[in-house]
Amino acid sequence: MNQIGKKFYYSLLMISLVGIGYSLYFLIIQVNDYAVAQHKYGEIKTMYHQQERSLENINEDYIGWISIENTSIDYPVVLSSDNQYYLDHNFYQEEDFVGSIFMDYRNSVNPMDQHTIIYGHNMKDKSMFGSLSDIINDPSFADYQIKLEVDGKLYVWEIFSAYVSTKTDWMQVFFQTPTAYDDFLENILDSSMQPSSQDLNKMDRIITLATCTTNGIDERFIVHGKLVEESS
Repeated sequence: MNQIGKKFYYSLLMISLVGIGYSLYFLIIQVNDYAVAQHKYGEIKTMYHQQERSLENINEDYIGWISIENTSIDYPVVLSSDNQYYLDHNFYQEEDFVGSIFMDYRNSVNPMDQHTIIYGHNMKDKSMFGSLSDIINDPSFADYQIKLEVDGKLYVWEIFSAYVSTKTDWMQVFFQTPTAYDDFLENILDSSMQPSSQDLNKMDRIITLATCTTNGIDERFIVHGKLVEESS
């Protein structure tokens, strides 16, 4: 190898090493950010499950707690005046890339609406709503129950539909007629990637959990549940 060839080789080597160094640096930063976020939400979970402190005193937007057994979903739910703020603010209302689990601003909880929507990020470590994809890909998704505790009441929904979509028709909250609601229920039931034996009618109240996929900002993992239990 001549002198020019050696210089070119060493230049490529240095560029590669610098690239690897930057990649490792940003990977370490990302891992640390995930760890910090997990620690903060771990503190909140301890407060909630051990009833050490009222979560309303930390964040006045707190309205309840959502959980799904056999998943990592076990978080406080907040409700704001829009659907933007909690995309990048955590429960402590600090700027945070993991955001919060939040209810659609059009919803209310006293009483619970006919259709309630809750959003969360799809995190790589399966935190927040990162495990929704596992539910969608599970042929036994109907065995999962979504639990939401609000003001001392426990609401339990059984999952009847789960799918991936780029459409937004599932975001409808209010319905002008019972027929419009029936059509909505039929549409989201037909969209399911797995068949469901759940019967639905215009008297049912449902919940929708939504998170983004890794394929684009317009694609979502969508999970729908039917309210089957309400207890104090």
